Amino acid sequence: MTRPPTPPFTRETALAKVQAAEDAWNTRDPKLVAQAYTPDSEWRNREEFFRGRAAIAAFLTRKWSLELHYRLMKELWCYTDNRISVRFEYEWQHAGTGQWYRSHGNEHWEFDADGYMRRRDMSANDVPINPQHRRIGVEGSSAQPHQKENRR
Repeated sequence: MTRPPTPPFTRETALAKVQAAEDAWNTRDPKLVAQAYTPDSEWRNREEFFRGRAAIAAFLTRKWSLELHYRLMKELWCYTDNRISVRFEYEWQHAGTGQWYRSHGNEHWEFDADGYMRRRDMSANDVPINPQHRRIGVEGSSAQPHQKENRR
């Protein structure tokens, strides 16, 4: 079974893969998100290292129980044959303290021939924000829509 688009990536297929990832993560459904990865996918998420769909789903369950109102945007940074790099921002409210954060970071993805991600390497920083400074997924926000690819 394949998970299109599959490598080798073109600009259009890399953009489609980034959009599909953004859409899936914004569902906040750990089991749905985990299905995009190989059964033995290797992850580094900040200081955590783990492997496999069950570990991915467990991590995401834990993550989204702490990070309330999570809303993500991803931007294509670059791509090659079977790899894609993205920058991202997401906003969330801490379940324990009520503090809002904007997290900024980068991910490097590697895919198998069938289009499943076999490796994800993520680095991020969290910045406390005031609720009125939220800009991702907020109705009536004056923020400009984000770009799906780096144009710098």
